[in-house]
Amino acid sequence: MKVFEWDDLRIFLAVLRGRSVRSASKLLNVSHSTVSRRLQAMEEQLGIKLFIRQPDGFVLTETGEAIVVRAERVESEILSMEREVFGRDALLAGPVRISAPPLLAQHLLMPILADFARLYPQIEIEMDATFDVADLRRRNADIAIRFQVQPDENLVAYKLPSFANSIYATREYAKTHSFTGANPTAQWIAMGGKEVLAHWRHDTPYSDCKVHHVVSDMLAHLNAVKAGMGFAHLFCFLADTEPALVRLPEATTNRAITTWAVTHPDVIATERVRVCVRFLVDAIFEHERMIGGNAVGSN
Repeated sequence: MKVFEWDDLRIFLAVLRGRSVRSASKLLNVSHSTVSRRLQAMEEQLGIKLFIRQPDGFVLTETGEAIVVRAERVESEILSMEREVFGRDALLAGPVRISAPPLLAQHLLMPILADFARLYPQIEIEMDATFDVADLRRRNADIAIRFQVQPDENLVAYKLPSFANSIYATREYAKTHSFTGANPTAQWIAMGGKEVLAHWRHDTPYSDCKVHHVVSDMLAHLNAVKAGMGFAHLFCFLADTEPALVRLPEATTNRAITTWAVTHPDVIATERVRVCVRFLVDAIFEHERMIGGNAVGSN
């Protein structure tokens, strides 16, 4: 059964008052896509529409009408609590520890966290860029970004866009090497080990190319491709921004890694953590096309 968070009800009330997603986004000072995505998620959880989309604006369904009074009561209580107990952002201070894979920390999260730090200057960000799985029960991290099919059942999880991979080489390497045929000259660069690449390689048009080099670090892996050592699977969100790299002609982006932002139920009750994880999730979704390998102008 769906347990509504305050942010869900906030979205619902803003759409009710603005009568459109665009007006609601202005009321909340968030993006149009954030409001649309979160409203859709609410309706999918309930299995029923909250609003009917009409030419002159959104109109409540019977289910939506049944929620209004309770949602406004929750809003009133929370606003009263913020005024009387918390004060204006009084709890939005102190450390928030974040664990994330290095490539995401270095090339996606830092600009997002810089924006967050400007909005909440009293919150101290502690970033651990690592593939190690942080023990959230022991507060090794407050928020963790993880590549995994399903999150642990005992954690509060927010699904992120799946990170697409495609196959890249430099323009020069692509021009001067053969990738198919009886004796292809192009060579794979594996990340982590030849056996890791094996199950992906055979599903590509380039399965006859040999794995010649192995690089254990993601950033070094990218730089090996940029240096012309061979070709490889790379994250689209990063490789598509590299002018020297191109996707190989028959490469696809159907290899996508499921990703989650997770935190512990005890920690999410802390205001600064709750605000931070919501900010991260919404900001990452702003880059959904790029993360999915569908950004305008990608190679």
